[in-house]
Amino acid sequence: MIGDPTMLTQMLIATVAAIVVAVAIKLYRARSERQSRGPGHVHDALMKRAEVHAAQSPFLRNICREYKANGHISDRQAEAVAKALARIGPRDA
Repeated sequence: MIGDPTMLTQMLIATVAAIVVAVAIKLYRARSERQSRGPGHVHDALMKRAEVHAAQSPFLRNICREYKANGHISDRQAEAVAKALARIGPRDA
């Protein structure tokens, strides 16, 4: 019988327990992923600077999107980003 208070209490306890377990699993996976990621990529600092200036350059915007999707860029792309930042740099001063 669905109107039984004992049945409703048991359903509520089961629901809360399922939510707690789901959150615990999500936190555990996020923690293990963060630990397994290892040290940052060689171009992380450069790409953080590029993200700051992405609104000023379609090239930087595109390369930042690619970096977020792939997690890396080639050395050639990094050189092009550094050149683009050097051109944008004097405008900031």
